[in-house]
Amino acid sequence: MNAKQNAPKRTQVNNLCPELGLDEDQIERLILTLDKAGAFDAPAGELSFAFVDKSYIAQLHDQFMGDPTPTDVITFPADPDIDQAGEVIVCPQVAREYAQTHSLEFSDELGLYLIHGYLHLCGFDDIDDSDRQLMRRAEQQALEIAREADSLPSFSFR
Repeated sequence: MNAKQNAPKRTQVNNLCPELGLDEDQIERLILTLDKAGAFDAPAGELSFAFVDKSYIAQLHDQFMGDPTPTDVITFPADPDIDQAGEVIVCPQVAREYAQTHSLEFSDELGLYLIHGYLHLCGFDDIDDSDRQLMRRAEQQALEIAREADSLPSFSFR
């Protein structure tokens, strides 16, 4: 085994959507690319991504934010005591519907959701207008970094 195989992974991926095709190594590469760029202050530790359906994300949205509607991304902050950088819950169905409605590529939209969750963990927010503008700029910067490194993951949805 080489050193790369022995190194702990930065990401842990849970795909609870059987219709979603993904490559966990591509998600790992995206996060490592963003970390290496040094443009964002990401917390240390393992970063967990969970891909869930609309029903499940609506339950979480209601439980933690008092809104029973499905949403695109929910981010839970780091827990340094257990070496966890945070958890990003993503809904591919929402990404697919949004992409179809706005004539966008599904893979690009879902990749943006991963970046959005990562940026929340880096301290960006999107509650008010001024914070939302900062988040959008950071998203564009992260997308540019990922595209230059050819590290945006590819997804499929059956």
